[in-house]
Amino acid sequence: MNRASNDSVGEGINAAAGSADVAAAAKPLASVADPVAKRRPGAFAVAARLLRIAVRGELWPILAGLALMLSGALVGLLQPWPLKFIVDALAGGTKPPPLLTHIASVLPQGAGPHGATLAYISVLCVGLLLISIVSAGINLLSTWVLVASGLRMVFKLRCRMFDHIQRLPVSFHDASTVGDSLYRVTWDTYSVQSLFNQGLVPGITATVTLVGIAFVMVRQDWSIGLVTLLVAIVLVVLIRRLEKPTTELSTAVHEHESSVSTRVQQTLVGIRAVQAFGREAFESDRFAQQASKSLSASLRLTVLQTAAQSGVAILFAFGTAAVVWLAARRVIAGQMSAGDVVLLAGYAAMLFKPLETLSYTANSIQGSVAGARRVFEILDRRSSVADATNARMLDHRPQGEVVLKKVSFGYRPGLPVLREIDLRMPPGSAIALVGPSGAGKTTLASLLVRFYDPLAGCITLDGGDIRGITLESLRHNIAIVPQEPVLFDASIGENILYSRPHASGADLEAAARSAGAWEFIQSLPQGFDTPVGERGVLLSGGQKQRISLARAFLKDAQIIVLDEPTTGLDAQTEADLLVSLRRLMAGRTTIIISHHFSTVRFVDQIIVLERGHVVQRGTHEALIKEPGLYQSLYRLQHGEPVAEAP
Repeated sequence: MNRASNDSVGEGINAAAGSADVAAAAKPLASVADPVAKRRPGAFAVAARLLRIAVRGELWPILAGLALMLSGALVGLLQPWPLKFIVDALAGGTKPPPLLTHIASVLPQGAGPHGATLAYISVLCVGLLLISIVSAGINLLSTWVLVASGLRMVFKLRCRMFDHIQRLPVSFHDASTVGDSLYRVTWDTYSVQSLFNQGLVPGITATVTLVGIAFVMVRQDWSIGLVTLLVAIVLVVLIRRLEKPTTELSTAVHEHESSVSTRVQQTLVGIRAVQAFGREAFESDRFAQQASKSLSASLRLTVLQTAAQSGVAILFAFGTAAVVWLAARRVIAGQMSAGDVVLLAGYAAMLFKPLETLSYTANSIQGSVAGARRVFEILDRRSSVADATNARMLDHRPQGEVVLKKVSFGYRPGLPVLREIDLRMPPGSAIALVGPSGAGKTTLASLLVRFYDPLAGCITLDGGDIRGITLESLRHNIAIVPQEPVLFDASIGENILYSRPHASGADLEAAARSAGAWEFIQSLPQGFDTPVGERGVLLSGGQKQRISLARAFLKDAQIIVLDEPTTGLDAQTEADLLVSLRRLMAGRTTIIISHHFSTVRFVDQIIVLERGHVVQRGTHEALIKEPGLYQSLYRLQHGEPVAEAP
C-alpha cells in the first residue's frame, strides 16, 4: 500500500497518496522517478564508496585510533617472550638477555643457590604484567576513539539518507512502503559502523598481528614460519569461497527484516480497523509468516558463519599441532631451547584469535555490503521532479494566474489519468474540480504543486512554465488544505507553525482566529501547547481540519488548493468551516476538489472531469440546469431521481 511522504515545503501532505486517482492507477510510471542503475557493483567497490562517504571529517580521529590500535597490537606481540625466558631460566643451558640480567642484579637477591634466578624470574613476571596492562590500556583507548568515529559516521549517513529520501518525488513514496524506507534509514545505515568497527579496524589489527607472528616464527625457524603462512593462505581461500553465499544470505536477511518492519508499521497504522473487524489473529498469522522468512534466512546465515568459524578452529588446531611437532623435533636435535618451544606454542595460540577475527571480519563486511547496497539504492535515486539548471526563484508574490495547456498525465503506461486538459484560472479566481472518484481531480492538483510533472503539455504561473521555477519558491506560494489533515505528534501551536516556523505569536493567533480555531484552542487547558497525539488522534475531525486551515492562513500563499476540505464533517461544522474557507479564498487563486456541492456552488467556475477529460464547464447555476454528469451527481447527492441513460 502507498504511504504518503511529507511535503518538504511545510504543508506536510501528499496530495496524491491514498487518493482514488492513485489507487486506480496503481504504481507510478517508471518515467516518473529515475530507476536505480541496474549494474551491480562489486563488494569491494561498495565498501570503498561507503568508507569514502563516511570518513569525511573523521580522518584525524581515525588515524589517531588506528595508530593506537597498531601500537597495542605490537605491544601484545611481546607477551610470549617473558614466558620463553622464564622456561629457559628454569631449564638452564641458555644465556639470559644482558639487560634483564642487569635489572635483576639490582634487586634484592633471595637466600640460597637460586636467589638470582628467582630475582630474574620476578623481573620477567613484572614485565609480563606490564605488557598486558599497557596493551589493554592502548586497546581500550583506541576502541573508544574508533567506535566514537563509527557512531558519528552512522549519524552523518542517517542524516544524509533522511534528507535525501524526503526530497525524492511522491512517485517514489507511492511505490515504496514506509516500513522499508524506515528500515533503510534506521538500520541499513548501521552498515557503515559495521564495516568500519567490525570489518576494517579488526581486520587491520588481525593482519598486523598475523604478519608479526609470521615474522617471529620465520626468524626462529623458516619451516615453522612456512606452516603459519600455509594456514593463512588456506584461510584466505576459505573466505573467498564463502564471500558470495554470505553476501546473498546477508542481503536476504536485510530484505526480510525490512518486510517485518513494514508489516508492523502497516498493522499499527490501521489498528482501529484491525480491532474493529476482529482481525488480530489474522494479522498475527501474517506477521508470523513474514517473521518466519526472516528467521529462516537468519538461521542459514548463522549456520554458514558458524561453519566458517569451525573451519578456522580446525585450521588453528592443525597449525598448532604442526608448530609444536616441528619445534619438539628441533629441541630433540639440540637446535632449540625449551623456551623456544613455549615461544612458538604461544604464538601458535595467539594465531587463533586473528584468524578467527579475519573470518568474522569477512562475514561482517559482506553483511555491511548488503546493507550499504540498500543505502545506495536510495542515495543513487534521482528525482525526475527537480529544479531545472536555469530555474528561477520567485522573489515576489505571484499574481496567481494558472494556465494548463494540453496537459496529459498517467501513472502507468497506457493508463492515462488526465487527457489534454486545457484550463485557465485568472488571478484571484476560484475554480472547483468535480467528478467521480478516479476522474483525475487530485492528480491535477498534484501537478500544480509538482508532486509530478505532466507527461505532455505544460502548466504556467503568471505566463511562465512552473518547471522553470525552483521547487522551493513554487511550493512556498502554494498552500494546501488536504482531505485528511496531516498533523504531527506535537502541540497545536507547533502544527500550525509548520507552514511558517518563525511566525510571531500575533500571526499565530490571527491564523487561528481566521480558521475559526481560536475558541476551541482557548478552551483547552494548555491552549496552543496542547499535544495532538500521533496523526492528531487526540482531536476531533473538525478540530484537525481547522488546524490544517489555520496552517494555510499562516502561510499566506497566493494559490490555495482545498482537497475535500469538508469531508466527514457534520452539517453545522461544515457550515462554520465554509465561512472560514471563504475568508481564506478571498483574493487568492483557489482550486477546490470536492464531492460536496455546498462547497463548490460559490466558485467562479466548475470543471467537471470524467475519465481524465473535461466534460463540462460553468457555474453551479448553469450546470445544474444542463443535462449531464454534474446534474446527475447533484441529483444523486440530494436524493432526486436521475434519468436513466438510454
